[in-house]
Amino acid sequence: MPRFVDVEERRVELTDAAARLIARAGIGAATMREVAAEAGLSTGSLTHYFADKRELLLCTFQASLSGRRSQRAERAPDAASQLRATLEGALPVDDDRRRHWMVTVAFCAQAAGDDELADAQRDAYREFRSHVARQVERAGIADGDRAVVVAERFIAAVDGVAIQALFDPESWPAERQLAALDDLLRA
Repeated sequence: MPRFVDVEERRVELTDAAARLIARAGIGAATMREVAAEAGLSTGSLTHYFADKRELLLCTFQASLSGRRSQRAERAPDAASQLRATLEGALPVDDDRRRHWMVTVAFCAQAAGDDELADAQRDAYREFRSHVARQVERAGIADGDRAVVVAERFIAAVDGVAIQALFDPESWPAERQLAALDDLLRA
């Protein structure tokens, strides 16, 4: 009797394997063969779940975003704490968030020549910007269009810290990243 395979569970295993490869060695390392090997499967079995590398990359990016969204601190004690937790969630202060950033950076480069991938990147940014703007409003920092401008400023600063921390982790350990975030929120 054939063994039952949960398709969604297997796709999660494969996107996790792709994310690990990308974080470790860049997007070029995430070949269909290498992703299958990382997940302990054959290349042929991988093609049952993803038609090609592009589909695998898009799903890996979307899974990474979904993972970050699920970590959002909607139940923080107050609006200002929720805003800080959301922005902290965008910093690579641990292995999971570092892996998310490596996937995001790699995906940005891949999206440069692909309209569908670029649209996914744009939509993800817009969703995050809207989320942060709502938190800026709830925290009483700004409202309406001004909340969007403040959100963009916060995101730009956090993204800048994150990029520096990715490529110079000795100079930007978690403590320094969090101190920079706190300085930003006090300004």
